[in-house]
Amino acid sequence: MEIKIAGDSHGTKMIGLIEEIPAGLKIDEQKINDNLRRRRLGYGRGERMKIETDQVQVIAGTWNGVTTGAPVVIEIENKAGNPINTNDQRHVPRPGHGDYTGWSKYRLTDLNIYTERNSARWTCVLTALGSIAEQFLDHFNIEIMSFVSSIGSICVENSMFEEIQRNFDFYIQKRDASPVQCPFDDVSERMIEEINEKALKQDTTLGGSIKTFAINVQPGLGSYANVLNRVDSKIGKYFMSIPSVKGVFIGLEDVSLPGNKYHDPFVFQNGKINRTSNNAGGIEAGITNGENIVVTTYFKPISTLAKPLDSINLETKENVKAPYIRSDSVILPAATVITECTLALILMEEIIDGFGNDNIELIKERYFSKYSKNN
Repeated sequence: MEIKIAGDSHGTKMIGLIEEIPAGLKIDEQKINDNLRRRRLGYGRGERMKIETDQVQVIAGTWNGVTTGAPVVIEIENKAGNPINTNDQRHVPRPGHGDYTGWSKYRLTDLNIYTERNSARWTCVLTALGSIAEQFLDHFNIEIMSFVSSIGSICVENSMFEEIQRNFDFYIQKRDASPVQCPFDDVSERMIEEINEKALKQDTTLGGSIKTFAINVQPGLGSYANVLNRVDSKIGKYFMSIPSVKGVFIGLEDVSLPGNKYHDPFVFQNGKINRTSNNAGGIEAGITNGENIVVTTYFKPISTLAKPLDSINLETKENVKAPYIRSDSVILPAATVITECTLALILMEEIIDGFGNDNIELIKERYFSKYSKNN
């Protein structure tokens, strides 16, 4: 399976493609649009989100809304115009952005060019393609959810994470009711206060982390044959492609524990092989182990600041302030749907690699035939 994403932040549209998606999958565009709406929401979002009202169009690879086995191609129109006059070239890079590194690589003098590809705008396509993957995973009873686990210095206690996995639907509802996509009311309120006091009042930005869970994942998805194609290798690759992500961790983050406390003991219970803990986060040796997948993603603060940092004019070599271009104060709440959709793409790929890419019903037969036997 391969995905491709094209388009510029302020171009006419964004385009995405999935190859090797099986035939027979009914695609619900409204579910995709619901996820695109989630991507626009969240406390601390910028002005552009008031402009864009993303709607997906599936333009190839389906017949009457059902996949045909051909590449699926989607497009999303851009409604926001460029906030700066593109006739005026920009030569001052923003610290933390891709302006300077893009210029260092491609040597096109106008830094506006690098803004187009380095903008997080392209994640609307990632979200749309991942929404298709979520609809695929519905056929295999796999559910995925994310929530904001920290913003700035405010974080959810580790002891709360296990409760979420026991009551998935309840905490999804609680998360959706939170302006910062955190399902714990007291923590959510403190996160909003953190944004107000440390970002909005000080004209700066905040980073944080997101927890992403996948439940009902069977053991044996993935492979160790190619070490760069292990499930955890793909999680690192895909998640690190998301703008502002600086780190990814799978499972329990307290690696100070000794082995006899960290590793997950086996138990045969109710006719199934289970574990008494899930510190591995559902993956061992690049293959799923049957426990829930748990991924923590760390986001740096957005690099465009209302009170800009020092920079340099690359044409004149003068010391100047970096420019301010409209941006978010906090990206975390909107990014929850992005991490969900990213994990969905990875798991869809693993099922397709393991059980074929011909027809969704045939894939289900092979999948459930394998897992109807005791693990």
